[in-house]
Amino acid sequence: MRILIYSHDTYGLGNIRRMATIAEALVEQDPASNVLIITGSPMLHAFRLSDRVDYVKLPCLNRTDVGRYDVKHLRLDIDSVKRMRAGLIATAAIDFEPDLVLVDKKPLGVMRELEPMLDILSRRLAPPHISLVLRDILDAPEVTRDVWRRNGYHEQVARFYDDILVVGARKIFDVAREYEFPSETARMIRYAGFLRRKNGKASAADIRARLGLKDEKIVLVQAGGGADGAALISTYVESLRKWPAGAPYFSWIISGPELASDERRKIARMMADTPFAFHQEFADDMNACVNAADYVVSMGGYNSVCEILSLGRPAVIVPRVRPVLEQWLRASRFADCGMIECLHPDTMTPERLGAAVEAMIANGDAQLAARRSLPLDGLPFIAAHAQRFAPPAYAATTAHFALRR
Repeated sequence: MRILIYSHDTYGLGNIRRMATIAEALVEQDPASNVLIITGSPMLHAFRLSDRVDYVKLPCLNRTDVGRYDVKHLRLDIDSVKRMRAGLIATAAIDFEPDLVLVDKKPLGVMRELEPMLDILSRRLAPPHISLVLRDILDAPEVTRDVWRRNGYHEQVARFYDDILVVGARKIFDVAREYEFPSETARMIRYAGFLRRKNGKASAADIRARLGLKDEKIVLVQAGGGADGAALISTYVESLRKWPAGAPYFSWIISGPELASDERRKIARMMADTPFAFHQEFADDMNACVNAADYVVSMGGYNSVCEILSLGRPAVIVPRVRPVLEQWLRASRFADCGMIECLHPDTMTPERLGAAVEAMIANGDAQLAARRSLPLDGLPFIAAHAQRFAPPAYAATTAHFALRR
């Protein structure tokens, strides 16, 4: 079976990490499958990918603070790079001949770059099954409603897609109701559940040994890709100054590879005189890091929250609130259910963050109890979904992909 994944990729690591996790689950479930990821993420090469998962790297784009796109590395105009990306995507799809296509988040891709591919695939004699994969929350309801209406996404989803897979839970966020989906697209929605993460490849004991720890409590501080994580990390380090001899727990800070170099140097200077703490830029196995920790302080990206939920770690979430409200909505909904502590970044101070960490440690068992009914079976759901479209052996011929006349 051949599965094509398109990953939205213009900011941070969240989208590509989520779709790479799905790719890994698909080949684990079906040893005969092949997964091709199409992405512009410059970090996919740093992830540990299984055999039978490969990728096509598109030229990088960058999302600005006002939600627009520009070219990240090449000295070319945005229209030229858009055409190049669209051509690469369409060519890869034609040559790969997928049985199933999973599209991440944007029905037409960045700047409608998926439209040529979707049109070509829709005209096959036996077109592949095409699923739109949405995370639990996209943005504030009024913003998402406007984006989908203005871009004609409902009409395009009805035209090109077979279903919508939401990797979340309706009881946390009802996508169809909150975003006012019309009946034609609302009935396409399937709730898969959140994506449960494994413990990671390295054991907790091995990681503790590397950190020089035995049974000390660890607070892991993570900022996702790090592009906008400087405030969280510097505020956390500042909060440790109330314990001049060292906090009663070990602080392990992973700042992310996209943290600006000047911010990285600033944090290194702060860490130089902060006892009982360790800073590193990147970890290629965050699941193992979360599993080795006792508590987590994190931004509120989808992957970070899934790791926290899956591995049963009490957490303080300080979500991103610009340029989209996705993380704030997620964190506040989970906090309302008693599953995490949540702190708005605009009101964050060293004192407030320190108090939130102490509350997390005190109320950790209550957080874990509140999460017991949360569905975390998104990966087996998607793997089972994929198997429905595996072609019979006798049908694996080029005739199956002939164009409709």
